[in-house]
Amino acid sequence: MDDIVPRTRFVYMMRNRPPGIGCQPDGFLWDETETWMPMRFHPCPPRHLVDMRFLGKAVYLQPLTFEQIWQYELWPEDPREWAEYTFWREGEDAAWLRKDYMEQSVEFLQEQAKHDHKAVAALILKDWAGIQPLLEDIDA
Repeated sequence: MDDIVPRTRFVYMMRNRPPGIGCQPDGFLWDETETWMPMRFHPCPPRHLVDMRFLGKAVYLQPLTFEQIWQYELWPEDPREWAEYTFWREGEDAAWLRKDYMEQSVEFLQEQAKHDHKAVAALILKDWAGIQPLLEDIDA
């Protein structure tokens, strides 16, 4: 059995504004927070489907709630957290939509992942071993 190392940092990318007073939830680690001018690309999922330019990042010792991520227009750096957040954003339809995606075959989801970020999220949640190239290949 593999030893699972618990996460000690939770990183959230700043999509629409750089870190600053009132721009992210309280409790971030100021000395690990970064501001990027001009915007820069950062490896967050799914790189091949969305514009991945950010203005900085905020780092926390505890995960934020999905409500906080939504309210402050953040983007989770961790692929699994991003996948869970992706389905949460669907609101009332989240449970059945996630179930529908999770019931699909890996082969079907691989094909869908070329143009559907929810298929990428489902592959991450299924712990599909081949997901890493989809998370890294911005030119796909």
